Amino acid sequence: MEKLIYVLAGAKDEVDGRVERVSGAVVETARSVGAERMAILVPDRAEEIRARCAARIGGDFDRLASVFECWLPTLDARPVIEEALASQAEALWGYLVTESTMVACPHSVEDGERVPGITQWGINDKPANVTLDDFYREWSVHSELSFDLHPRRESYIRNALVRPLTSDAPQYLGVVLERFGRLEDFVDESLYFGDPGVVKQMFDHVPAFYAFEGAITGGLSEYRWR
Repeated sequence: MEKLIYVLAGAKDEVDGRVERVSGAVVETARSVGAERMAILVPDRAEEIRARCAARIGGDFDRLASVFECWLPTLDARPVIEEALASQAEALWGYLVTESTMVACPHSVEDGERVPGITQWGINDKPANVTLDDFYREWSVHSELSFDLHPRRESYIRNALVRPLTSDAPQYLGVVLERFGRLEDFVDESLYFGDPGVVKQMFDHVPAFYAFEGAITGGLSEYRWR
């Protein structure tokens, strides 16, 4: 099985009802070519998050209309998925990825249901002066540090981008999904962060692997299909 992540960039519609429109366009089509473990993520709580903690949103987050991810027996079957998604946004960024399940999500939902809580979703590249080997090593270091950084985090999925699949896809190296069980755990700084010493250590370390320019991060609602 191969994992694919698609970023739908540039919304063509209002966020209300977007899950239904995207899922109606792609879920059954993707299933017809063997897709499973599908998810659609949308920024439907972005205004509330900004009002309560603007720091939780970074980069050109408003460019992000939704995200679709799935597992396929072979990526050769993906053209019908990309065709279905292309009509839902101005641009489609597709990536083949490898998934590292650092901590699995504890929630199981029925097809099309929302997963409890909020997913912190982020995509980033490496700084120009950091080698690829150093990037992966320091990303791993940061992953371990993050367990103390976010003591209320429920799950942590790390995706390394193998290669782009669509012509519009910008250069990135990583997509991370970190789930918090309640919105409060995400927007309340006293709950989001752990020990202040670890927070300082994290901020000192991030430039070793993370390029802030071009990075996008924010809170998304996640819906799943088996």
